[in-house]
Amino acid sequence: MRTQIIISSADVEKLKQKARKLKKDSGTPHHESLDQIAQAAGFNHWHHVSESAKAFKPTEQAYYFGVIIAMDVKDAMDFRDPSGGFVEDPFAFALCADDIYAYIREADDDGDSADDDQHYAEDKDEWMQDEIMNYVFFRYTGPTVPEQVNDVVAMVRECSFWPPVFIWHKGAFQESPSDEAIDEDGEIVGIRF
Repeated sequence: MRTQIIISSADVEKLKQKARKLKKDSGTPHHESLDQIAQAAGFNHWHHVSESAKAFKPTEQAYYFGVIIAMDVKDAMDFRDPSGGFVEDPFAFALCADDIYAYIREADDDGDSADDDQHYAEDKDEWMQDEIMNYVFFRYTGPTVPEQVNDVVAMVRECSFWPPVFIWHKGAFQESPSDEAIDEDGEIVGIRF
């Protein structure tokens, strides 16, 4: 079984550029250059790069042009979408974790930016190992992307008692505009703290 490695389309292009440079500099045939660069990046061969990029493409599309939501892991256990519009996306954390971490750091507001804090990357990696498991990500696969973030929240309310914690809508990240749980009668029955 081949290990699935997450790779973005931008990173695939960077690998292709390296392969072209290797081919030009060494005279190595194109397919061998691609395989060598792929192996140097941790892949088995270039086909492995292609397969990984293809598997990640729906997540990338949803992140930049569609909708991804992050649900609290406890709330996600009861998330049911009979229409099938929302699908759990195990790759979304790769794109979404940076946004969540930056948001949390900003909320803590210790005054240090990522540029000023020499431990930012180390702290983010530690946070990802400890905290990212507190979220379950879903991407929206419906035929049309909701126009507004509030439309996304309304759609999620049909699938879950609680609204999402975070939303990525057409490339923009934000905390959910609602922390209220609403029952079938439209009554507020809970507030997330």
